[in-house]
Amino acid sequence: MSDAQPKENLSLVRPMSAEEIIFIQLRDLKEEFRDSRKELNARMDRIENRMDKIEAKIDTVRKELNARMDKQDARIDKLDAKIDRLEEKVNAKFNRQDEKINKLLTKLISSRRKSIRRPSTGIS
Repeated sequence: MSDAQPKENLSLVRPMSAEEIIFIQLRDLKEEFRDSRKELNARMDRIENRMDKIEAKIDTVRKELNARMDKQDARIDKLDAKIDRLEEKVNAKFNRQDEKINKLLTKLISSRRKSIRRPSTGIS
């Protein structure tokens, strides 16, 4: 064949076969699936980052709350000990007062017995 022969017209479009169309659609679907997967992964990463921040914040708040509760427990323990000491002091004072009252009652009873035993002189 010589160069002088007219070249075949390449601009003619031949119709695609069904297999080619399916192949192209599958390729496009695969690309869409890959893109969707990337978007979902990015979203999940953002969600995980937010969750991590929230969990860290919860841990911080929990630690602060526990520290404050420990302080309150310590204060309550001190107050409880103070109340116990005060109760002991009050009980000791009441015991001393009871002893004094008992001594006075004993003295009073003794004094009355003595006065009853003495004969009255009849002088009013």
